[in-house]
Amino acid sequence: MFWLRNVTDKIKFLNYIVTHSSTNFHRRFQPQQQQLRHRVDNSTQLLRTHSRAPWQHRTHTRMAQQVTYLDVPDKSENDKKLYKSLVLGNGLHALIVSDPSPVPDDGISSTESSEEGEKLSESSSSSDSSSDTNSESSESGSQASSETGDEKLAACALMVDYGSFAEPRNYQGLAHFLEHMIFMGSEKYPEENIFDAHVKKCGGFSNANTDCEDTLFYFEVAEKHLDSSLDYFTALLKHPLMKQEAMQRERVSVDSEFQQIAQDDETRRDQLLASLATDDFPHGTFTWGNLKTLKDNVDDDALYKVLHDIRREHYSANRMYVCLQARLPLDELEAMVVRHFAEIVPNDSKAPDLTKFDYRKAFRPEFHEQVFFVKPVENECKVELTWVLPSVRQYYRSKPDQFLSYLLGYEGKGSLCAYLRRRLWALQLIAGIDENGFDLNTMYSLFNVCIYLTDEGFKHIDEVLAATFAYVKLFSSCGSLRQLYEEQQAIEETNFRFQAQRPAFDNVQELVFNSKYYPSKDVLTGKELYYNYDEQHLNELIGHLNEFKFNLMITSQDKFEGITYDKQEAWFGTEYTTVPMPAKWKQLWTDSQPMEQLFLPEPNRFVAHDFKLFWSEKGKPELPAYPKRLLKTDTCELWFRQDDKFELPEAYMAFYFISPLQRQNAKNDAMCALYEELVKFNVCEELYPATSAGLSYSFSAGEKGLLLKVSGYNEKLHLIVEAIAQGMVNVAEALDESILTAFRKNQRKAYFNNLIKPRALNRDIRLCVLEHIRWLTIDKYKSLNDINLEDLKAFAQKFPQELYVQALIQGNYTEESAHNMLNSVLSRLNCQKIKESRYVEDHTVQLPLGSHTIRCHALNHSDTNTVITNFYQIGPNSVRVESILDLMMMFVDEPLFDHLRTKEQLGYHVGATVRVNYGIAGYSIMVNSQETKTTASYVEERIEAFRLKMLQILKKMPIEDYVHTRESLIKLKLVADMALSTEMGRNWEEILNGDYLFDRNRKQVEVLRTLNKEDIISFLIETDATNLRKLSVQVIGHRPVDMDEPLVAVLDENAKMVTADLGSKDAGEGQELLSDEDGDAEMVEDDDQLFEALANKMNIVFLPKDGDISTIVDISQFKSGLEVYPTRKANQEGEEISRTARIEDALSNT
Repeated sequence: MFWLRNVTDKIKFLNYIVTHSSTNFHRRFQPQQQQLRHRVDNSTQLLRTHSRAPWQHRTHTRMAQQVTYLDVPDKSENDKKLYKSLVLGNGLHALIVSDPSPVPDDGISSTESSEEGEKLSESSSSSDSSSDTNSESSESGSQASSETGDEKLAACALMVDYGSFAEPRNYQGLAHFLEHMIFMGSEKYPEENIFDAHVKKCGGFSNANTDCEDTLFYFEVAEKHLDSSLDYFTALLKHPLMKQEAMQRERVSVDSEFQQIAQDDETRRDQLLASLATDDFPHGTFTWGNLKTLKDNVDDDALYKVLHDIRREHYSANRMYVCLQARLPLDELEAMVVRHFAEIVPNDSKAPDLTKFDYRKAFRPEFHEQVFFVKPVENECKVELTWVLPSVRQYYRSKPDQFLSYLLGYEGKGSLCAYLRRRLWALQLIAGIDENGFDLNTMYSLFNVCIYLTDEGFKHIDEVLAATFAYVKLFSSCGSLRQLYEEQQAIEETNFRFQAQRPAFDNVQELVFNSKYYPSKDVLTGKELYYNYDEQHLNELIGHLNEFKFNLMITSQDKFEGITYDKQEAWFGTEYTTVPMPAKWKQLWTDSQPMEQLFLPEPNRFVAHDFKLFWSEKGKPELPAYPKRLLKTDTCELWFRQDDKFELPEAYMAFYFISPLQRQNAKNDAMCALYEELVKFNVCEELYPATSAGLSYSFSAGEKGLLLKVSGYNEKLHLIVEAIAQGMVNVAEALDESILTAFRKNQRKAYFNNLIKPRALNRDIRLCVLEHIRWLTIDKYKSLNDINLEDLKAFAQKFPQELYVQALIQGNYTEESAHNMLNSVLSRLNCQKIKESRYVEDHTVQLPLGSHTIRCHALNHSDTNTVITNFYQIGPNSVRVESILDLMMMFVDEPLFDHLRTKEQLGYHVGATVRVNYGIAGYSIMVNSQETKTTASYVEERIEAFRLKMLQILKKMPIEDYVHTRESLIKLKLVADMALSTEMGRNWEEILNGDYLFDRNRKQVEVLRTLNKEDIISFLIETDATNLRKLSVQVIGHRPVDMDEPLVAVLDENAKMVTADLGSKDAGEGQELLSDEDGDAEMVEDDDQLFEALANKMNIVFLPKDGDISTIVDISQFKSGLEVYPTRKANQEGEEISRTARIEDALSNT
């Protein structure tokens, strides 16, 4: 594949809370740019608006502020938003985006007065006071076409033209540290994190990240609070406090952030390459920063001074770009920009001129003269070729780099990936330029081809390299590439033409970056379109790729031909070694000849040409607001909704193939994962062109079967579904020992890599305790060795025989076509009714009253990260219960961050989340700390201490603050779906969980409007007094063997200093899993024997606590005596609304 942008799904408010609390709680250092996306299709028309030549400006004086107007951006014919690009008199660039969709009159937007609060406090808990706006929420028709309502959030992104490449080398990580410190209060609003607190209170969230050349700040908020939020935000930019005492605490947070990514192999790889930078080149820095660079041997007064000096010099208006989006007129938005940003002080500073650095000299000669052998943290094996190219931003109109990424990353017939897969030498290949600031900047671009090898591929590394060299050289000898380019050009134009709306939050981040790097008229099209074919640019990059001057890096846990990892990277401790480029590999390059198995992509049969809209052709009739069930039998149910809102020629389909096999034992669960991977392997070559043509699909293992999701232009979407269904039937015939061996080893690596991540392990343990039937990943890992060819063949043959298929089809489709689609699937599978239903029924265990703890050590002995999750089970969910929990999380969100992260510095990542497991509600509080800084038991105590303060926080909250927060939550519940994918995601979740409550958010709004503060307080008191069911899951990190247990200085005035007893340091066999001192493992040369030795040794030992019977040491034994909540069947009728009402009535009477 080629590099893809990350895609964010926001399904329910629970996930909103998870995403946004974590977004707020970790100010992550991350690439500002997401990865390149190549989509596909036909011709498009643009609304051309350049009445002047590019960069020819108009100047006006408005509001005593000189404003220069730039070209209005070109946009798609389907884009209804209005744009204005301008430069303020202080040099700040602004792009304003006006969304013309109407602002709803919801009856709650106009006032936040205390008088309203008084009325609220007198209201009852009934729903009689619900406004008329929602009385028709369950009716059909376009007036209720969006379940979530018509609210939209406003958003702002501001980018400063300053990043890690410009920081002083004696304070590495300072740019990142400065980004953190900006949030620590302003002269106008001196309280630390006051901006975050305000934004959260107003139903929004904020974040920031530091890249190599830029620093990005961004937030979203309810539209009515945009003006006040900008006031708080710009106060931080104008006069930030950045006090010395805050500095001393916040660098601990920076270090904690570093510790959380210290085991990430991709980050470690980037730092290793940075260590090869030529002296005095700016990319040879440690961008993250930690206590070593910001505290050890650092004079605090000097650091404080340089921090403020750099802020004054570089955080100036002339170095800033801002993008603002809301449903306000352009003139109103412009006035808002001028009012808030015009007073930011400019100066004469400029960003460092990186163009003076020659990309050809960016890295020392060993970068391409030596082969780098690297030992990873995860169990992965890959070979990477990395070329240093000139900065490709200059080629944005012809995009030769993206076109070559498409060709080299192609996975269809004739591709390098297909060639390697057929020989089982590789299962994945990625090519292109990652748009993080290290790989793409003003100096250079790093073009990377990364091949993930199987064990057989590692053994045949010479042949893998020979094929790679032949494929790279193919493009210089194949003649003109114009026809292929023009096909991609048409595809991208069609994608741009029918581009779905993005949430304002995502849009402003993308556009503020584009505002810096593209001319104003190209800020919308610059990253999306192939403007013109430029053979000179293309040949220039092909020429670079045809030079034997690239970095060759081989990453593997297995040592290559007896090499020893005798070197260590300074910051992350990555073990590696280098050897001169072998003569045989030089010869492979020199002697490389065309291979008949490798050829250019054929014309793409998946390219769509029919874009008619069925709803429009029928005269735009009034349609039901929610999916309706077209079919229900013993083997399937089909839900359908034709789109009448987004009016795009696209559709989304989801299928859940529910099977009784997966939950029967851990071995079956592991075989289900293998079966899923084999089906994808069986169809990947056939279906890859579809992913290049604007279609997409995912096929993954769920908890009781397999999930298929497809989306894209509706014309040819059925071809993907039919291919997958046929692959499910055919996969057994294609199995042989070599395929089983390769995929079994690959699945081992996948389980292994999941197990060594503390947060993933914590989640795995928590769900295994809570769910009646669920297998630990460690059990599935161990079972892999027992799977033979006959087992897997039998499983693959049996899986399609007994199924219950849930399906939802939404978008530009007809009922008849939906029926035909499902019939096509069923006819291929020929499945029968499930006979043994107990394995497809969803059960959650009822935790005992009181508190219980389950503890184990992280399986990576080098990982210091401790993850503590305290889960509090409430009971059967209902609209009322979920609304109370959502509101409660909104109240505690900022205090949690302020207490546990900012003041107590327990860890960088802190979060509170509502959780619903199979209809059973609860909430959790999680802290990711480091065992080198504090102890797990202490962190757990501080979490519990904060939870006990939640009641106090609520009681002291002024009624007007309660009303304000409650109304912000209501507005969030009413936020309109920006794209069909969002609406589809919510509806699909309702089908999966068996509630079928498609208007859930509107019903929650009705409940929220009746909730007063006393309701929440009573709920908390009742829960604690009679129904406290707590589970603390603790995955404990490791301290160096010579390090004493840390002493904890408590900042909370009511707390006492605590030293924790972690239990025995002997965590069992799992603690030694990744140790290099494992002599037995080193003695075993055969891979199968080595795996068997490690599989027998790798284990999770749950740690006992002397004399504490509430500590869980055996999950099965613990669950055996517990009650199970009522069954939820996969094919139950959609009658949950009445059940929910009964539960609500019962709760309201308690």
